[in-house]
Amino acid sequence: MKVNTSVWILLISIFGALLYFQTATFGYSGDDGIYAYFNRVTIKGLENWTELFQYGSMNFIQINPSNTSIYRPLTLLTFAIEHQIFGEFDAQNGHIFNILLYFILLLLIGFLLSDLAQKRNLPNWVPLLILLVYAAHPIHTEVVASVKSRDTLLSGVFAFSSILIWVKNSGKPAIGKWILILGLFFLSLLSKEESIPLVALVGLISWFFLKNNLNQSFRVVLPFLIPLAVYMGIRAVYLDSASESVYGSIVNSVMYSASGLDWISTNFYIYLQYIKLLFFPHPLSWDYSFSQIEVQTFANPLVWLSMAVFVGLGYVAYTGFKERSLYSFGILFYFTSFSIFANLIPSLIIGSNLGERFMFTPSLAFSFLVVYGLYELGKKKWQAKDFTLALTVLVPVCLAFSWKTIDRSQVWENNMTLSASGVEDAPKSWRTHIMYAEELRLKGKEIEKTSPDSAKPYFEKAIGHYDRGFEILGPINPVPQYYATLAEALLGYGDSTRAEEVLQTSITKAPKIHYGWFKLAFFEYGKGNYEKAKELYLKALEAERPDLYATYKNLGNTYMQLGQKAEAIAALEKAKAQKADPEINRLLAYLYTDLGMVEKAGELMQDSTINVKETAFLFALKAGNDAFQRQDYPSAIQNYRKIAGDFETFGGSEKYPSYYAAFGKALIETRDTVEAKKEFLKAYQVDPNNHVVLTNLGIIAFFKEKRYAEAERYFRAAVNSNPEDPFVARMNLGTALLVQRKEREALVVLEDALKYGSNQAVIRNLYLLNTSLGNAERAAYYQGLLQ
Repeated sequence: MKVNTSVWILLISIFGALLYFQTATFGYSGDDGIYAYFNRVTIKGLENWTELFQYGSMNFIQINPSNTSIYRPLTLLTFAIEHQIFGEFDAQNGHIFNILLYFILLLLIGFLLSDLAQKRNLPNWVPLLILLVYAAHPIHTEVVASVKSRDTLLSGVFAFSSILIWVKNSGKPAIGKWILILGLFFLSLLSKEESIPLVALVGLISWFFLKNNLNQSFRVVLPFLIPLAVYMGIRAVYLDSASESVYGSIVNSVMYSASGLDWISTNFYIYLQYIKLLFFPHPLSWDYSFSQIEVQTFANPLVWLSMAVFVGLGYVAYTGFKERSLYSFGILFYFTSFSIFANLIPSLIIGSNLGERFMFTPSLAFSFLVVYGLYELGKKKWQAKDFTLALTVLVPVCLAFSWKTIDRSQVWENNMTLSASGVEDAPKSWRTHIMYAEELRLKGKEIEKTSPDSAKPYFEKAIGHYDRGFEILGPINPVPQYYATLAEALLGYGDSTRAEEVLQTSITKAPKIHYGWFKLAFFEYGKGNYEKAKELYLKALEAERPDLYATYKNLGNTYMQLGQKAEAIAALEKAKAQKADPEINRLLAYLYTDLGMVEKAGELMQDSTINVKETAFLFALKAGNDAFQRQDYPSAIQNYRKIAGDFETFGGSEKYPSYYAAFGKALIETRDTVEAKKEFLKAYQVDPNNHVVLTNLGIIAFFKEKRYAEAERYFRAAVNSNPEDPFVARMNLGTALLVQRKEREALVVLEDALKYGSNQAVIRNLYLLNTSLGNAERAAYYQGLLQ
């Protein structure tokens, strides 16, 4: 059968790219932000593009920047160019670019495989089926569906372009071609260091396909070491030496806690997991952090199985090397391409237990071995040189792989879908739970703006996953920054008591996190502990990346409560420098006026919306309300009295309908019933259906004035005003009726009260009433309840 290889390569490449077509509409997810919207350089387009080549690629992220380990300036440059062209980042552009890069890479790999197959006289369908298996493999979804993984795709495109040109020139290109070849390989390294092991692929191709001797195969590799040496030299100049960080620990890789035989056994256990995912890619997860994979020992039979598998593969590779067996080639290709991720020595721990993206190139070796193995099996066992056996086996496999790829890529639609999938696919990982909790918290914060009650289920679910993540990490939590976000979720849910406890833990274990200090200061301010609030706000300003506007504004208000007006002005001026705020201008105008700095106040009062007297009124009103909330009634009364003369001037009860009721309540709590009644009567005029006002007027009339008919009227109105405690409202009315000897009415009201609650006083009164009215049976019933 004649096969038009180029057409089929094109069709398979299109097919592979189309498997990810749906991702073109997806948003950003996972680590996409570190190259795009969280990157301080790429978000400015080409404004500072040269800086991308002068520092490590993690130096530009806005959260926990680091100038170590990663140097991928070319990838970052493409993001900067993208922003320059489109004016802003749009995930759709990133996904389309990834799909296009995957298509190009498949084309390059297809043509490379075709050329290699011709050099070993393999049928044309062999490289095509290798390409098909590779294109459809679900283990690639993390690379293609994640915008951030443009680095892997770019590196692959440049590296395989370089190798393809080298192969087409039979490994002996002219000087001009060598410049192109090495230039492309250098670009692959600048995109991502993942292409370093492909230097070995050049030597393997020279030996197994070009039939060069070992000396020649070694020499053809040497030119590729030139761009590699330049790249490593640049890294040495621009990157800092790696330092221990929170991520250089078991939170990312259990290998940090393994040593000796445990190191060996854990590595082999992980190697076997990779093999398993190549053959059976389910379940797939975006994360395999602690403790999804734990430190292993030789007591685990899977460790011995893995060792047997890899020793066997090593034996096949060794024994077939001299005969240039393509089994040997495929195995050595797998070993070398995977070597960079193999944790071969402690200094080369990759900081991840397992990553599907690490199989992007090694899976090509896997595809090669599977298809070539079926070809050899058919040829030797059934003397079949066609593709019948291979198609029989691989068509259903590729259909299953394709379905899985389409299905799996859907989880990369956004952060919520991705993180939700993680807790299902890797339920023992601390990170999947914490990241899902983070997304739930953020969703809750968004909904909270318009519907606080609708947001609570999100906060509740987030709290559960925070707790599960912390449970996995254990008591010595190496990522304490998430205590602050847990506290925020607790506050959103309404559990302020536990939130305060968690915030105390946050400032102890993560003292550089601003949120813990800030919110604790807020709590202390609400309690009236202004000195403690001031201390905490000052600590918040010492944290990393503090919210200067909010902190200085709140600190200014705290100084005002302490009577430290000069300090309040200094703090509020700093807040004003961060963000224009009319409220700050009003407070400053008030303070400047109070201190006699009329000229400074006049500058602020050029804004006609500023009224110093009204600002003083609002400040006293807020101080009164704050004191009332913390049940400091004398302070509340003091502030309410300050504004009594200006109350009507600045809006009165129409604007502040709860003022009179709060004032009256504070007075009655200090036993000033005469003044309390005056304020409650004003509140009654504002809202004659306010059950709190009605109840308090009834209590004053009943207990203080002994005006029982008036008390009855107020208590009856309270019952009809949908009170918060219907039992107490009816009990009060029943008591007023009893005093007036209205036994039959009292009986009806008190029996109605039992629908909402009960106490011994009500039951005793019902017993006495029924006895007095001659209801012996009912009296006996209530007497029984009293025993």
